[in-house]
Amino acid sequence: MSTTLWLVAVLACAQFGGIVESAPANADQNAQTPVENVPPPRPAASRVVAVTVYQGQALVTREVSVPEGEGTLELIVTPLPPQTVDSSLYTEGTEGLRVLSTRYRTRAVKEDTRQEVRAKEELLKKLQADAERLKNEAAVQVQDLQYLQKLEGFTGSALTNLTAKGRLDSEGVLTLSKFVMESRGVKAKAQTELRQQLQANAEVSEFARRQLAELSAGSSRVERDAVIVVHKTRHEAGAVRLGYLVGAANWWPQYRLRGAADDVPVRIESLAAVVQQTGESWSDVRVTLSTARPSLDAAPPELLPLKMNIAVPVNSGPIEADDDRSQRITEELGKLIDLPFKQETPFEDVIKYIRSSTRNSVFPDGIPIYVDPIGLQEAEKTVTSPVVFDLAQVPLRTSLKLILKQLGLVYQVRDGLLTITSSDSEDLVNPDGVVDGGGFEGGGFGGGMAGMGGMGFVWEQGQAAGSARLNQAAASDQAEEMRVQDDPVAGLRLGEKDSPSVTFNVAGRLDIPSRRDPQLLEVNRVELPAEYYAKAVPVLSPRVYRLAKLTNKSDTVLLPGEATVYVGTDFVGRMKLPLVAAGEPFVVGFGVDPQLQVSRRLVHKARTVQGGNQVFSYEFRISLRNYRSGPVKLQLWDRLPNPQGEAVVVNLVKTSAALSTDALYERTARTDNLLRWDLEVPQGTVGDKTMSLNYEFRLEYARDLPQPRFISGGLGENPIGGGAMGGIGGMGGGFRSVGPDENR
Repeated sequence: MSTTLWLVAVLACAQFGGIVESAPANADQNAQTPVENVPPPRPAASRVVAVTVYQGQALVTREVSVPEGEGTLELIVTPLPPQTVDSSLYTEGTEGLRVLSTRYRTRAVKEDTRQEVRAKEELLKKLQADAERLKNEAAVQVQDLQYLQKLEGFTGSALTNLTAKGRLDSEGVLTLSKFVMESRGVKAKAQTELRQQLQANAEVSEFARRQLAELSAGSSRVERDAVIVVHKTRHEAGAVRLGYLVGAANWWPQYRLRGAADDVPVRIESLAAVVQQTGESWSDVRVTLSTARPSLDAAPPELLPLKMNIAVPVNSGPIEADDDRSQRITEELGKLIDLPFKQETPFEDVIKYIRSSTRNSVFPDGIPIYVDPIGLQEAEKTVTSPVVFDLAQVPLRTSLKLILKQLGLVYQVRDGLLTITSSDSEDLVNPDGVVDGGGFEGGGFGGGMAGMGGMGFVWEQGQAAGSARLNQAAASDQAEEMRVQDDPVAGLRLGEKDSPSVTFNVAGRLDIPSRRDPQLLEVNRVELPAEYYAKAVPVLSPRVYRLAKLTNKSDTVLLPGEATVYVGTDFVGRMKLPLVAAGEPFVVGFGVDPQLQVSRRLVHKARTVQGGNQVFSYEFRISLRNYRSGPVKLQLWDRLPNPQGEAVVVNLVKTSAALSTDALYERTARTDNLLRWDLEVPQGTVGDKTMSLNYEFRLEYARDLPQPRFISGGLGENPIGGGAMGGIGGMGGGFRSVGPDENR
């Protein structure tokens, strides 16, 4: 082999001699030595023994051990969960143990003290180090392949020169070519393996981040302690009970309804979906569920004056101050920014994205954003609450308002800072000191009163923040009560029954971890006698539904919630269960009965003129078929146009069966021109034995009036027991108007 080729081979071997073993230096060797944490205080032994879960909060009770000895002792309970309400701490003593004080304190820590969180953080650090190492190795492989390419080109040039001079060494050429090809194959395989390892590392890291976000929901690098000072008059050990409120806890009722044959009671299984993201696990605890709203105020709120002016309405939009830094923030909010969050994304990640998208020379870290923790608590949200938003090229001001609206939050720009808080926050004031949002939105009384447009209510701020917020909320309700509209129907709302404060004690001791997904608990179950019947609304659907009238004979209140319905073991559908007090009747549905059929058709219609009026006459026939083995009680529903005013007159002329005499129906649905017949459909009403019901009505109005419009509307009064029992509210579809030429 010539000297030139040997030189090339030696250089290549020097470069690629360690093909398999080549690796960058360990990144950990360059890492700085971590700073040691300040030793935490020695905590007293404690455990969670009971939890009362409210809708939005929870009252946690801890049993704290007191060591032997007499005199005054200081007990440290740590860590308290991140969602602790600092002003809610209280401690109950026992005989021989007098509680002198209980206070709340915070202290900075370097890392989360919970073992499972620290384990995930360590795993993420290791995965990040592995990813860095793999990236470095991949970079080396790329450089090696680039060098091989250069070596191949150099070898080709050298061989061309040697051939021209008649000094070609074929054995050397083959050896070097084989070396280049083998090295390239090894390098390409190693590069592929490194890419696969990097992809697997990224997937594991992403999963670990999601797990960490779930474990540390709402937490921060701040430790929270309860400092309890007690005085002991007995030497032996004892215990005190520490109670505190936490946010990020909620529950809602669910039900399972099971029905069967007509003579079998309906079983109602009351369930509770409980979710808590407080940051602490509740293990082996007694759980109580309550709909009460815990309040730390012992005195009732004070009623403040409700002032009214005829000034320009208070702007309920974000406050933007006139100082230079605030104006710069306002300019950034006017820029068009893409916010691509198609999937549920934690709120804190959206804020980070907005900061990164608004970096410039004035704001190198992005616009300054402060998320008010008290505002989050008022809105019953956390920084990990999910949002969904996917719009491109929309001003950031608009996008941010829409995102915050999903969480019940708002923002304001003032004093060079964008502050995010709840819409009910007492800190939302305009530059003149008027509480924002206290006026009539969109023009006060407004509607059809042009002379009074622009009226708004403003507030005198009270001494107590809680009273001010309550008065502000009540002002909005009173403003709506006094609003006058041109449309006589506008503003009318169905009265809703207030949910009572009820408490349910869940049997046994339970484990409820801190996580996002809810845990389903069984509260109780009860069997109620049922009166089954069918219901048909042929103007809406050709199906006949099977219903059961129940009376809540238990001692518990059934709260509003979603119910899954079964007939035997077969799932038939879902329904919304209304609020049902003890002793109150209500109706539940058990799906479509395929052995009952109903149809409705127009038999005859005619138009005549009587004096100055035009009269339209209609006749409808409703057919019922029963394929079941026995008679069936059935409620049949239809409706007539319900005129507003005296210009149109509608009269039910005749019906082949009498309308229902149910007192509730006559008081509610009948006044809305809804028709109900209570029938018994005999067995075997099929074929030529089909049961039929005919009714006729007449519609009359002046000849010079235009054709009326028909709009489906809700009931003027919500019947007891829900719409299934007393009437059909808000039925879909409309009554088609009949033109003058349709006289046939």
